[in-house]
Amino acid sequence: MNPLPDRSAPRVSARAVLTDQLDRLLLVRHQNADRDFHVLPGGRLEPGETAAEAARREMLEETGLRVVIGDLLWVREFLPERHPGDPHHTTVRQQLQLIFRAALGPGAEQSAPLQPDPTQTDLVWQPLTALDAVTLVPVGLAGPLAELGRGHSPVYLGDLA
Repeated sequence: MNPLPDRSAPRVSARAVLTDQLDRLLLVRHQNADRDFHVLPGGRLEPGETAAEAARREMLEETGLRVVIGDLLWVREFLPERHPGDPHHTTVRQQLQLIFRAALGPGAEQSAPLQPDPTQTDLVWQPLTALDAVTLVPVGLAGPLAELGRGHSPVYLGDLA
């Protein structure tokens, strides 16, 4: 029997950045109460799982795509007490996110998501040049994502709201 997770401990998750040949980014759309927002595919690490394995598993669960996980692009932290009243970040848990580049793997025909999140409503291929047209969470990630392919960006993003 697995013990219940410690809700006071920081949450560690892995996310994947998948772009296509048209410079579009795959995002997961969520609707929660009156909030409509988009995130990179990903989620928390399971016990005994590496961050890259978690990113690959979460991509399959949320999108139905089999991917190969590549380089670590960014490390993002979130400290909720530093962002009181932020309408885009409703979590009260400290987070550490590892964000990897992903590429379609062999036999990557898309199937239906295997285990979509409860608030997940759609998958969206959003042009990198039009990230401001959607509510992307975290909001501060739009800048580094828009810079993909245009040069070096820092790996450590810190407490990015």
